[in-house]
Order: sequence, then C-alpha cells, then structure tokens
Amino acid sequence: MVWLCAGLIISSCSKKNESYKDLLKGGEIYYPGVVQHTNYRAGNLRTMLVWNPSPDPKIVKYKVFWNNKQDSMIVASTSHNPLDTFKLIVPNLLENTYNFNVYSIDGEGRSSISINISGVRVYGPKYQSGLFNRPYNANKPYLLDILHGNVRLNFNTPDSINVNTVVHFFDNNNKLNSVNLSPDSTGITLSNFKFGTPVTFQSSYIPQSAAIDVFTVADVTTFPAISRAGDVTAVFIKNPGNPFYRSDNGTGKWGLPKDWQVNANAINQNNGTGGGWSTDNGGCIHFEAKNYSDAPLVNGKVSQTITLPAGSYALDIVTAGYGGTINANEVVAKGNALPDIDQLNGNASVLAMYHGDQNSIGGTHTISFTLTQQTTVTIGWVVSEDTYTYLQFKNVALRLLQ
Repeated sequence: MVWLCAGLIISSCSKKNESYKDLLKGGEIYYPGVVQHTNYRAGNLRTMLVWNPSPDPKIVKYKVFWNNKQDSMIVASTSHNPLDTFKLIVPNLLENTYNFNVYSIDGEGRSSISINISGVRVYGPKYQSGLFNRPYNANKPYLLDILHGNVRLNFNTPDSINVNTVVHFFDNNNKLNSVNLSPDSTGITLSNFKFGTPVTFQSSYIPQSAAIDVFTVADVTTFPAISRAGDVTAVFIKNPGNPFYRSDNGTGKWGLPKDWQVNANAINQNNGTGGGWSTDNGGCIHFEAKNYSDAPLVNGKVSQTITLPAGSYALDIVTAGYGGTINANEVVAKGNALPDIDQLNGNASVLAMYHGDQNSIGGTHTISFTLTQQTTVTIGWVVSEDTYTYLQFKNVALRLLQ
C-alpha cells in the first residue's frame, strides 16, 4: 500500500502535482497500491492483460478502461501476492491496437492512479486472411516407399510463427487419417497410404510469441497427386542396365553381372570363369555358345529375385544384339529361381514370359503381370543357343501400372 502524508507532498511535489491539491484537503490521503509489471498476450478479437497484483491488502477489485474510457471491465482481486500473475481476458474487441488503463479499487471505493498498458495488438480476420499454408518442397514433393505402402511428404521451412500443420490422408482401409507436422520438421510419413487418393493440409500460426489464440489458414491445400504408377525400376531392380555393370574385378571381355545370378551353364567362357556379362555395348547381359564355336549353350540363366507389392506391372526388356540359332525366353516367375528351359511352358510359377528366336528376339519386349498380394518373384532370361551364336541385352525397366 502507499500512504501519502500531506506535509510530505507539500514539501516534495512540484507544480506538476498541483492537480492533487484538492485531494490533500482534510489531511492524510490514501491511494490504493498500483499493479506492477503489466503486459499482454495477443488473441483473436480479444486479448489477455497480465500483471502482478499490488500487495495492498485493502484492494478488492480492479477496473480496466479502454476506448477513451467508453468501455470498461471490473474484476475482483484474488491475490495480494506480488509474485502471483493476474490474468484478465478482454473479449469482443475489434482488430486494432488498444491502450488500456488499470485502476486498483479498495473496499471503500477509492481508486489508485492509472497504470497504462499501451500498444496492445488485437488480431482477427484481416490477419488470418494474410496467412498461407506451409509450402511443400516443389522440387521433390514426396518420396515413395512402394513396398511398404508409405509416402514421405517433404516441406520447406515455415517462414512465420508456424505452430502446426495438419495433414489429412486416406489409408488402404479408406479411413481418413490426420497427422501433425511440427514446425521444426521438414517431412512427415503417411503410413499405409492409399495411392491415388487426395492429400490435404492446413497450417496454424500464432501472431506473437505466447499468444492465447491460434489462427488456422481458412483454406486447405491439396498436395500434388500421389500415384505409385510409373517407372519403379530404381526402387526394385539393382543394376538394371544401360550399361550393366560387372561384379568381378576382371578387365577382359567376359565377366559376371553385378547383382544378377548366373547359373553354371551360362558361365561358359574363358574356361568357365566368365559368362552372362561382357564389355560389348559398354556392358551388357551376354549369352554365347561356349567360346563361340566349341559347344552349344543349353539352359543358361541370368536372373534377379525381388519382392513386389500387389499391383499390375510391365517389364520392358531391350535386346542389344544377336546372331545364330536362338531359343530365348524372358521370364517373370514366382519364387527364388527361374524354371529350366524345358519346364517353362505351362509352369504354374511363370507369371509372364516372352519367347523369341533368331527371327523375333530383336527390339524391345514388354511382359505384363499382376500380383494380388506382396510376392517374391524372379525376373530374367532362360536361353539355349547353337554354336556360333550370341545374344545380348541392353537393359530392363519395371513399370507399375496401378
């Protein structure tokens, strides 16, 4: 509390205090103690005024004025501990800047001097209309994990006081999911994502640090269409060609293809040390009669085993060169190996196959197949050739159709 003695005021006050002379008549004058450390927290068409209460035990309420004292509020004093924090929400304001005057009132109705809280910003529709959803990374908006059905969305760093971004998506059970992207993260994973369905998001902001209200962008943003259809070669096939790379450390023409399995029948060059790959065409899958002229190649295989999710696929295979009498088969089969050449026709494990000979093996061939569930398959070639015969392949490509 503050006790002011008339004698003290007369001896110490300047002319600026002459306005208080009338208050001094009658002797000792009492002024309720004022609030301390005033501040505010911004809100949406409202504000929260904050102060430390006066220690004056006689104070029973506070009166707050604004709009040149046209508007006011009265609130009871609940504490006289100056270490406490008093919070008062002033509602129903316009989007503007305000000055507030806080008075302490004691039990006899006496008022303290005014404590001013100036420059109080109140936010609303105008502020919200200037907000935009957090931008995604346009150069690489998402990464696909097709095998597990997940999508990783990539976002840019937010350029304002972003507090959250809510992402909505459908899973494979047609359930609408909501996940939160925090402002300190640049990406978020959508699990069990249903490809081909829309993804939307909305961002939220606060206008100032410690604001009491969060503003959410009015409109949602739709993420670019996320489809798993397209070229998925790099996702599933290792060393797909153009060129094919060798796995051995040799420098001669013949070698073994990296990441592909070659059976012993195809490793028939250089005394059984190479085959299935050569340096021709910069590096290719290569089947050839033993040392070209010594013996036919029978049931030679080059293959790779991969696991694919359910879907419809097309495998494109490009021939590089060939000559002589050829029995060539481009095959996709269930399991970890390709059937032998005399067991291909009518084999239940064969999902798709192209058969060619010296008259039809050239060019690009596409073999298509559909998987109803995640399946391990083996892709590749099963080849037999006469002597003086060779067959080369340039590359393979896998496309997911749907």
